[in-house]
Amino acid sequence: MSSDDSRNRRRRLWLLLGIGIVVSVVVVVALAVKSGRRRSEPLVADVWPLSPVATSRFLNTKPDVKYVGSEACRSCHVSQHESFRHTGMGRSMAEVDLSREPSDAEFDHPPSKRRYQVRRQNGQMWHRELLLTGGQDEVVLSEYPVKYVTGSGRHSLTYVAEAEGFLVESPVTWYTSRQAWGMSPGYDKPNHSGFERAVGEGCLVCHAGQAAAIDGSLHRMRVTEVAIGCERCHGPGALHVEHHSGKTPSANDTSNSIDDTIVNPVHLSRELAEAICQQCHLRTSATVVSRGRTLSDFRPGLPLQDFRQDYALEIPNKPMTVVGHVEQMHLSRCYQATNTFTCSTCHSPHDEPPADERESYYKSICLNCHQPEQCHVDEARRAKESPQNDCVHCHMPSSATDIPHLAFTHHRVGIHDQPSSKEKASTGSDSRPGVLMPFLGLSRLSDIDQKRSLGLGYLDLAIHEDNAARREQYQRQALALLSEVHATGLKDGVTDASLASLCFDLDLDGALPLAQSALAFSDLGGMEKGNALFLMADAHFRKGRYADARDALLTASQLRRHSVQWLLKAECEKSLGNPAGMEEALQMAVRINPRLVNIHQHLAEHFARKGDHEKAAWHRRRAVQ
Repeated sequence: MSSDDSRNRRRRLWLLLGIGIVVSVVVVVALAVKSGRRRSEPLVADVWPLSPVATSRFLNTKPDVKYVGSEACRSCHVSQHESFRHTGMGRSMAEVDLSREPSDAEFDHPPSKRRYQVRRQNGQMWHRELLLTGGQDEVVLSEYPVKYVTGSGRHSLTYVAEAEGFLVESPVTWYTSRQAWGMSPGYDKPNHSGFERAVGEGCLVCHAGQAAAIDGSLHRMRVTEVAIGCERCHGPGALHVEHHSGKTPSANDTSNSIDDTIVNPVHLSRELAEAICQQCHLRTSATVVSRGRTLSDFRPGLPLQDFRQDYALEIPNKPMTVVGHVEQMHLSRCYQATNTFTCSTCHSPHDEPPADERESYYKSICLNCHQPEQCHVDEARRAKESPQNDCVHCHMPSSATDIPHLAFTHHRVGIHDQPSSKEKASTGSDSRPGVLMPFLGLSRLSDIDQKRSLGLGYLDLAIHEDNAARREQYQRQALALLSEVHATGLKDGVTDASLASLCFDLDLDGALPLAQSALAFSDLGGMEKGNALFLMADAHFRKGRYADARDALLTASQLRRHSVQWLLKAECEKSLGNPAGMEEALQMAVRINPRLVNIHQHLAEHFARKGDHEKAAWHRRRAVQ
């Protein structure tokens, strides 16, 4: 392989690794929020202060108040705790319990030429990926025990495995509507990511109660509370527990006052109450974390946009997404015509109506404002389609989502017979880019932070864009905005790391010094730090500094699990005259990504030359894909 071919291969792999692997369980889910982390003190004093965080009467909105876990709430709030655990949020994630999991099965996925098996073994559930060979022999590509299950099971169950200490999404999901296993969201295509999709803070912030990255990694995670709990909506509970145990007084310690040691959303404005729900149910085209902050810094009772900014693409009627409920609700006339219609108008966070009462429950909410005689649907049609005159049937119908096999209730309350001219999709094959607009007001951000945020938003948009022409235009918009920010002298590791990635991807000079600048921020996030380290390693390798390149890659391998790092490490080991190290690195690369056919071929030839015909045959069978 020529040096140019080698570099081009690394560049293609960089596109998978480089400016952001989407870590999403439903979703990812997600999402996908990659563009900001807490900033360490830079080497030079920063003349640009951070945008301020709003204040609140609730004392537990302060950043130093500790979380205590839902069990600490249970002793005083037994009924709320028990009912909440039966809601979708209360069942957002769990450790795998074989007694509750769907039956073992296997199914074929012809587009990727794979077969998938779900089976119980040694007290664990295993997910296996095999080659669809058409013969009798099984050729196992990957198999991992699954550790967590995400989702309540109302629509689906998606699984998380632990591989070499990193959390990764399984390509296999259980779909409740079909009562069958199938490909996970985003995997139903020929070239999917297998067991390589990272599950980090961006995913777990909406599925786990409390989770944190270990040593600043991308997806080595410590989960301390598995499912979403009380503190997700009420904020950290240490002050509240101390006050009610008599250890500390409240600032407003009277029997008739509001308890200011814990947030109660009832006492918040509509905007601030919705921010609690928007943590997970607002998912727009691009999301950026505020400079100097992390996702976990948000506290209920504070504006969400102080901690992250969400941008919508101006293309109307985008296909409904699983967590696009907030955008849809804001388009509703019911929302726009009042100051009181909000998420909790229909949804109680502490409980849900029984299945046999659900229709009447939600209908009664509509009838608080709308009388039955206001319905103008022909009686014959109504009798046929909804004999109970269920308002939701027509005004919040089940709509197709971007996830195969699923339909979710559309949260734009309105007439859905025909899409309006404003709602007609306009994406198609048009290569013209859209324009990002902030979903929530950003007036509290400084001008420099607004420009930084928009630039990172366009970068995030580019990562998710399949159309090559639009992707490059978004990248160049990001480059222009972030270059302006950098030119002001703003000291920000995320900006530097993002510019380094953009320069590399667009074949521009300057990637290495930007990567080195980004690494001066000691607590740079796992994604940005991993990108910068890989860029440094690539530069060292091209200049013949193979030991330095290997050291950078070893550091990167502690932050995230990706085959491209091990492929470059193998080249380093080869150049250093260490065939054992090269062999180990290549085997790790194909363990992470068994679709690396040429690497399997190389290993087959390597082991054949060594006389290890068993290993040579093992790799040769996996090279036929």
